[in-house]
Amino acid sequence: MTPVRVLAVDDHPIVLEGLVRFAAVEPGLEVIATLQTLEDIGPTIDELTPDVLSVDVQVPGMEGPGTVRALAERGVPILLFTLLKVNEALGALVQAGARGYLRKSSSMADYLEAVRALRSGERWLPPELEAMAEQPVQSPSALLTPRELEIFRHLAKGESVKETAFTLGLSASTVYNHFDRIRKKLGVSSIAELVQLGAKWRFGE
Repeated sequence: MTPVRVLAVDDHPIVLEGLVRFAAVEPGLEVIATLQTLEDIGPTIDELTPDVLSVDVQVPGMEGPGTVRALAERGVPILLFTLLKVNEALGALVQAGARGYLRKSSSMADYLEAVRALRSGERWLPPELEAMAEQPVQSPSALLTPRELEIFRHLAKGESVKETAFTLGLSASTVYNHFDRIRKKLGVSSIAELVQLGAKWRFGE
């Protein structure tokens, strides 16, 4: 069997070095390149045509479902290789097109099995993420508390945290804490992406 050609993206050099060393002794795996950021990754994918894209979900350039969706459109299956446990944010990334999930506490044998599965067209997801992948995408109003939804509406209009705090008579720290919970529930990583989501659901009007 030909080795699985993997493009690995992680901002921890020790992780990338571990994958490269494993591939050096494992004939079933070839790490064709490593990157520490997703910025300008498109040309690299086009040039190297990897079988699988292995991505740390907290790497620079990862901005939530929008990033995963754009990468998935290039036709390379995405493995989310992360320290994070299953949560709503990861579910949103799977709904956006990621086909695999593996925690960094897994064995190298599991990693090899995961990338092989993805190359063959299968998904590599635990039951919780499989269930999330099959669920229709829910609107913010179905996921957020009334207070979170109120703050979401203001931020989705392009207001800053301070502006929203002033409008609602809250402290900036309170609004930021709510935003932190909102972004985790909706799978976004920035206010800019929240604005995009708000536009999708017409909350920015």
